Amino acid sequence: MSKKYEIIYADPPWNESGGGKIKRGADRHYPLMKTKDIMALNVPSAENAHLYLWVTNNFMADGLKVMESWGFNYKTMITWKKDRFGLGQYFRGQTEHCLFGVKGMIPYKTIDGKRQQGTTVFDAPRTKHSKKPIEMIKLIEKVSDRNGFKKLEMFARDKKYGWDNWGNELEKSVEIVEKKLQEKRKEKENKAPTLFDENNIK
Repeated sequence: MSKKYEIIYADPPWNESGGGKIKRGADRHYPLMKTKDIMALNVPSAENAHLYLWVTNNFMADGLKVMESWGFNYKTMITWKKDRFGLGQYFRGQTEHCLFGVKGMIPYKTIDGKRQQGTTVFDAPRTKHSKKPIEMIKLIEKVSDRNGFKKLEMFARDKKYGWDNWGNELEKSVEIVEKKLQEKRKEKENKAPTLFDENNIK
């Protein structure tokens, strides 16, 4: 993919399989991915970009590994405080977390001389399983977005105005492949003869 994005927003299907005979984890709702496979994705980020990466409590450490493998440096964490609690073992969960990372350098966004900042906690009601609140998109656009920036949502479930989207629940989406497959494609392209390649002239 030649298009590069200044803003990446991702909600990976972490391998939350649950236990017991009855499925209680995320695998009840959609196919899951192993961390190594998420790390292997060739994320089309620009040289200077922001990453917003949702993680579950069980996969917090894995989220940091994914962020690093995608070329971003961890900066802080944004917490969604829900209106009611869900499942849990020692503690029943009422929060979800989104890791914020930076690649390269994007100057702070200002409007009329005032820096556009968010807070690390916001309140929003739970809806259907794993669906993230629109408040997060508003926060991203407030802090990171500006004219000319390209935005990509990975593992998207629906299309959002002004964003490109990638996900298996969409009819049409951009293409993202594993790094190894991307390298093989480039290697094949480099080996492919061109119209003026002397080896192609008969």
